[in-house]
Amino acid sequence: MKIVFDTSAWIEYFEGSSKGKTVDKYLKESEVITPSIALLELSYKADKKGWDIRKHLNFIKLKSTIAGINESFVLNFGRIYNQSKKEIRDFSLADAVILTTSKIHKAKILTEDSHFSSFDNSIII
Repeated sequence: MKIVFDTSAWIEYFEGSSKGKTVDKYLKESEVITPSIALLELSYKADKKGWDIRKHLNFIKLKSTIAGINESFVLNFGRIYNQSKKEIRDFSLADAVILTTSKIHKAKILTEDSHFSSFDNSIII
């Protein structure tokens, strides 16, 4: 199974929380994809918490595929973002990047973010 890890999934994993144990299960059993926006958000979190971002980044690169933005992404993003904003008023640009990544890769989303609870391809931890 393909799974897009959003930032919250990686944070739970690196914090070693009980939800992080669930994340670990998916990490071991799935093909993991990490959107580049999640890395940016994780960098921000690491700086606030005093984490070694390089160590976490190296781990993520080893355990997942990093998904960036390409032409296919751009061609799908606007429609997905606008549709989601109609349904979820405070759906963010970062949320839309994660959702678009999951749709392009035909993958589920592993997240703690309740914004994704109405999408059938989401696994809420």
